[in-house]
Amino acid sequence: MTYSSVYLSESEAQQLYAGDDAAHDFDHVLRVTRLGERIAQAEGAAIEIVHLAALLHDVSLAGDGLENNARSSHHRAAAAFAQEWLTRRGLEGERVANVVHCIEAHRFRDQTLQPATLEAKCLYDADKLDSIGAIGVARAFAYAGRYGSRLWTTPARVAPPHAARPQGAEYTPVHEFVYKLQRLLETLHTPTARHIGAQRHVFMLAFFAQLDSEMQHKV
Repeated sequence: MTYSSVYLSESEAQQLYAGDDAAHDFDHVLRVTRLGERIAQAEGAAIEIVHLAALLHDVSLAGDGLENNARSSHHRAAAAFAQEWLTRRGLEGERVANVVHCIEAHRFRDQTLQPATLEAKCLYDADKLDSIGAIGVARAFAYAGRYGSRLWTTPARVAPPHAARPQGAEYTPVHEFVYKLQRLLETLHTPTARHIGAQRHVFMLAFFAQLDSEMQHKV
């Protein structure tokens, strides 16, 4: 059964995401929302908090694009938006604060704020599960295509250290796999998410190994 909240409907949330790329559109938001609800139910977390946080976790990305560097701080902008929206809608302060914390702590590339509540762990895990497995691979290539990155340049095993990672069109989905995607499983917080993630992780490893082999004419 789909969860609903009087503080934000899915149709209202959808209007906030019009125009973004296929890797961060409302389809992504809905997948994260459903995964978040599933994890929250299994782990005994407050489903409404996770539901609201998931619906709003990427809201600041809509229409921003890569060129203005909005993605590096989107979690903070989305958290501020959520605080204003939910306070206006009458959600009590403690629950607003939990939603805000969930959103602030969901970004993998910002380790300055770690998920401190069970609900924040559920949102983080749901968002990261949507970045691995077949969906994660599809999103990586959709994002690369949207912003003009090359399909492949070098195999994963010879990728340079993170500090020397390629930039612009030379940053391929393989690099995203090396620097982020293959590391996500070990960061998951909940047993439920780790169980889901294990199979997705194995598939993703196999895909990028196969991609490297084909690109090097080994198979």
